[in-house]
Amino acid sequence: MGVASASASVIDFTKATTGTTGAVLGGTVNWTMTANGILNNSQAFDGKTTPVGSPLSFETDGYGVGAKDDEITNSQKLKEVITLTFDKPTLIDAIYFLDLFVSRKDGSKEVGVATFDGLTSVFLTATDLANTGSGYVAATFAPILAKVISFTVLDTNDAYGYADGALAGVGIAPVPVPAAGLLMVGGLGGLAALRRRKKA
Repeated sequence: MGVASASASVIDFTKATTGTTGAVLGGTVNWTMTANGILNNSQAFDGKTTPVGSPLSFETDGYGVGAKDDEITNSQKLKEVITLTFDKPTLIDAIYFLDLFVSRKDGSKEVGVATFDGLTSVFLTATDLANTGSGYVAATFAPILAKVISFTVLDTNDAYGYADGALAGVGIAPVPVPAAGLLMVGGLGGLAALRRRKKA
């Protein structure tokens, strides 16, 4: 996916101090993260390389589910999901995952999925071969307005056991100024200029 716009802010789940609640857009929007298990971001970043040009800090590997696991796992026995909930509809323009890999054996790819309000999904497909890089995948897109985003990994496999990946970050789009507001400001400026001209 191509770059749509620069995020106003990023919820950086690879930052060691990022917990499971917070606020964005100057404290005007609150968010909470939950999962169908124990949320975990205790694993230090262990990528073979650090991605360049990313807005993330890469102190940890991001969030996963499980007391001993820092990844979201999807297998026949285990289907883990992380849910991010905002207290009001919020524009999202980027999703970041770590630890998504391509199998060296058969080329199968792990795929992270973000689903917005149960309707629209964005897919992040692995590009790093297993045991190389960091498994970093970023998707930027035209802003999607949502209150709830669920994150999982498709049940595809990198041939190293089962499909898994870590939630690394979410980009928050700037709140657009309505066109009518811009027109009004422009009109008021024009009236002020006209008034000054008449007085002169």
